[in-house]
Amino acid sequence: MSTITRILSGKDGVGKSTVTALVGEQLALMGRKVLLIEFENGLRCLDLYVGATATKVYDLDDLLNGRCGIDDAVAVSALSGNLSVIFATNSRRHIDPEQFSTLVLALSDSYDHIIIDTDCSEESIDCLSGFAMNSIVISTSDPSGTRDAKFVCDRLFSQNVPGVKVLFNRVRKEYIADKIVPDLDYSMDMIGVPLIGVVPELADIVRCTAKGSLPKNKTLTQKIFKSIALRLEGESVPLTVI
Repeated sequence: MSTITRILSGKDGVGKSTVTALVGEQLALMGRKVLLIEFENGLRCLDLYVGATATKVYDLDDLLNGRCGIDDAVAVSALSGNLSVIFATNSRRHIDPEQFSTLVLALSDSYDHIIIDTDCSEESIDCLSGFAMNSIVISTSDPSGTRDAKFVCDRLFSQNVPGVKVLFNRVRKEYIADKIVPDLDYSMDMIGVPLIGVVPELADIVRCTAKGSLPKNKTLTQKIFKSIALRLEGESVPLTVI
């Protein structure tokens, strides 16, 4: 049975897909069999991030509507044979939450981890609330990002969703030092959920996603995302200080 993790946020542009790809890659390099599913209608990017572009022509919408089988829609990453992805549809078609939930459960015996990169709609926030084991809310540390993350977490709490955690992404310590944005302790208190990771703004992350490549061993990027992957598996790993 897979560990099913949703990656959510209160607004676009905070780095959900980046986190999905880099955490999935680290889990795959640890020997886990990982499936990434892009639940973002018309906003495909995971195929680029994990080096799977042009390997498949079918997408999530095709799979859900019977136009292809599972093997036709699951693309294997060039970065690791343990990492696969189901592409988002290129159009803005509605995806039925019950159909999607049924698909995820059907796939759950075939993978160690299924990580779902969601859009920011309330439908996506509500989808899979019944059986996702982890819900990671991505937030920037600025006031608007923190407020939007709190909204998502409050909605999840209202549904009694377990395993809700926050990840601060694109953090710039000079902005915190100059009091342009609040410090992370303040932001965490505002959101009110446990912290699973802090990811600074790093050029290496942009390089990895732009080229569909892995972070080099022993770089800060590799250390941060490997630590997040280990925490998803229940290990106690100290947070990297940025």
